[in-house]
Amino acid sequence: MSIELWRTRPATNPLSQVLDRLFEQSFAPFTAGGSADGGSTGYQSLPVNVWETEDAYYAALMAPGLDEQTIDLTVHEDTLAIEGTLAFQAPDGAKVVWQEFNPGPAKFRRSLRLGASVDASKVEAVYRNGLLVLTMPKAEYAKPRQIHLKVTSGDTK
Repeated sequence: MSIELWRTRPATNPLSQVLDRLFEQSFAPFTAGGSADGGSTGYQSLPVNVWETEDAYYAALMAPGLDEQTIDLTVHEDTLAIEGTLAFQAPDGAKVVWQEFNPGPAKFRRSLRLGASVDASKVEAVYRNGLLVLTMPKAEYAKPRQIHLKVTSGDTK
C-alpha cells in the first residue's frame, strides 16, 4: 500500500499549515518535528535499504543535497551509525513560495544494528548523486564456515 501526497496550491492560511504539519507528522516516517510537536529530538532520519551476502552487508541511503564533509559514519562491532547535517537556505531577499522540507541546518541520525560483526577497517562509503552506498565486510570470525567431520573407526575414547 502506498500513500501519495499531492497539493494543488501552496498553503496560505495558518489552519491549512497546521493540517499539513499534522498530516506530514502522521504519515511521513522519515521526518521529525521540532519542540512544538511535544518534544521530539529535532533529528531527521534517512530512508535506507540494507542487504546481506555471505561476506558482507550493504546499505544504500537516500541523502540528496548533503556535503560529504558533514557526514559522519561510525561502525562498532555490529552497529552502523550515520550522522550529518543538511544545510539549505533560500537566497537573501528571496520570498519562499513553496517549502516541503525544513530550511536551515537539519540534523539527521540513523543507527542500524546488523546481524554480525563488521570488519571496520574494510568498510567503504561512496556518496554519488545523492545516494550514500556502504560496503561493510563481515569480520572473519562472524562469517559462517563449513566444519568437516573426521571419520574414525574403533573406539571413541
